[in-house]
Amino acid sequence: MSDQPDATPPSADTGPEPPAGAHVEHRSPLARAPRPGYERSSDEPRRDRLREVLGPAWVGILIGVLLVQLAFIASYVGAFHAPQPHALTVAVVAPGDAGDQVATRLNGIAGNPLQADATTDRASAVDDLRHGLRQAVLVVDPQGTQDRLLVSSAQGASTSQAMQAVFQQVEASQRRTVTVQDVVPAQPGDARGLTSFYVVIGWLVGGYLMASFIGVRGGGRARNFSRTLWRLVACAVYAAVSGVGGALVVDTWLSAITGHFWQLVGIGFLLSLSASVVTLGLQALLGIIGIGVAIVVFVVLGNPSAGGAYGYQLLDEPWRSIGRWLPNGAGVDAVRSVVYLRSEDLWSHLGVIALWIAAGLLLVLLVSANVYWGLRDDVTAPEQEESDAVSA
Repeated sequence: MSDQPDATPPSADTGPEPPAGAHVEHRSPLARAPRPGYERSSDEPRRDRLREVLGPAWVGILIGVLLVQLAFIASYVGAFHAPQPHALTVAVVAPGDAGDQVATRLNGIAGNPLQADATTDRASAVDDLRHGLRQAVLVVDPQGTQDRLLVSSAQGASTSQAMQAVFQQVEASQRRTVTVQDVVPAQPGDARGLTSFYVVIGWLVGGYLMASFIGVRGGGRARNFSRTLWRLVACAVYAAVSGVGGALVVDTWLSAITGHFWQLVGIGFLLSLSASVVTLGLQALLGIIGIGVAIVVFVVLGNPSAGGAYGYQLLDEPWRSIGRWLPNGAGVDAVRSVVYLRSEDLWSHLGVIALWIAAGLLLVLLVSANVYWGLRDDVTAPEQEESDAVSA
């Protein structure tokens, strides 16, 4: 019989034995648990789940999203469902009093689709058309029954087509005919003159998405004033890259609108920057709701009123009036001015965009002054804002 105790020698893999009396935590190798801060669905009381889902925060988000969606539908359908010409400007070129008689007849059409004036200077009238100061020129032949209508499809195919439709009806009622000549046609790659509209949308979408991602990642307000300035710098750098990228796509790559590369870069920079700084300002003021307000401005209101799919004169109110004063419409006008209209009124279009940039910067700085320099005491910490956004 062996003198050694009957015991199994410890395995080399088990390590040293714990001292006597020590607490040993036994873990099952199959046990799985959520990460810290999370829990299993079965561990959450159903009442708590329903209380959160049906609480004011979630109901408010649901109502807000629904309102933006309905506004989107109403704005686009309202602007585009029944386009009708309103005061399309036309010069009537005819000798003597014949032009005045035709202009008076055109101005008397029910619904006021045309705004006509007479002139005997054909060259001046055509020059106005080339600069976008008119939508058409009607050259009357007093000795015959066939007139000539000069249009500019570069201002938008919808506008020139509407002009042709009106004059075909007018001429037919007078037992006359009209031939159409496109004096300022769109470039071959710019079908229906819509490239300017779509590239402007792209620049603006990139701008407010950039600012939105900054806000979602770092909170609606930066932690200090230096970080606010860095956000603005980041948006400016992105705007520069966005301007170059958009110009490369529509000019160098697709050859949709060519010959004005650096002018397009500048317009794209200003448009992207305007969307970014306005969105930053709205986020600083309203938190995550500011992103929704930016969507309302740049998408719900801005896109249908921009004069892209339909020219301003074909839209009903309020889209016809607000279009030129939003970055979308000002951007489309600026691109068309540079590419087709010999830079006519370019500085006024750029001025509108600059005003939006100034308004966004002012909003950012005012909120910063209110938060960082002791003018407001009830400020939620950025960390808490970010936590609230994530939990929502």
